[in-house]
Amino acid sequence: MNSSEIVIDHSKCLKDGICINICPCQIFKQGTAGIPEVNTGLIDMCIKCGHCVSACPGNAISVSQLKNEDFRPAPTELPSLEAFSKLAMSRRSIRNFKDKPVEIELLQKLIDMTRFCPTAKNTQTLSWLIVNGPEKVRKVSAAVVETFRPNAKMAPMVEAFDQGQDPISRGAPQLAIIYGPEKYTWGTIDAAIATASFELAAKASGVGTCWGGFITTAATANKDIGKNLGLDDKEKIFAVIMLGYPRYTFKKVPPRNPLRLRIV
Repeated sequence: MNSSEIVIDHSKCLKDGICINICPCQIFKQGTAGIPEVNTGLIDMCIKCGHCVSACPGNAISVSQLKNEDFRPAPTELPSLEAFSKLAMSRRSIRNFKDKPVEIELLQKLIDMTRFCPTAKNTQTLSWLIVNGPEKVRKVSAAVVETFRPNAKMAPMVEAFDQGQDPISRGAPQLAIIYGPEKYTWGTIDAAIATASFELAAKASGVGTCWGGFITTAATANKDIGKNLGLDDKEKIFAVIMLGYPRYTFKKVPPRNPLRLRIV
């Protein structure tokens, strides 16, 4: 980037200094007559997060790689803390699913929501893949079982699968997979953030979810699992979510360990 790609309209600037204080890369600095200026020495550090444009009350800032018409009004009606707490407490790891698959349109909405989750330095690097249908899901489970078969500790799981059960995907009709460049350092963390948000949104939509740890682990050890789903050698599966409509409902919230908190 160069300084011409971030423009401050002097006629709209309110001289409040918000952009100077809010930019995580300190790209703005105080200029003459109270109007901020772009620090040309730091312009290449811009991560295109949109903080400056979003926070400017005078709509004075534009970033060439972020179209102003693509910005949305910030939501003003938000759930209360009590409502969010109820949602978080009601989320369960679902391991018994109805035969009915989740509508693709709904899955697209849930996944689209995760685009607004934070990512390291706003990289927005990861992608999603849906394994759609119980037969396809079982093929993934079979590949995981074959990966685990030489491991004696996994013998009970392998035996259960051989007998027709599915301890890997729990009979889920669909899988949501988050993947990206294998060398992306923050892939696991970005995927975890997206997964947690997806699970809460799914719960709010009546969809059940469960983290697919066995698939994620096996896919790291056996690249063919990803290849069979269309991934290439340089891509890695960072997270897997089993999903479908829950077969059962939960009437109570189980207890959890007491809060462990230190204030120093």
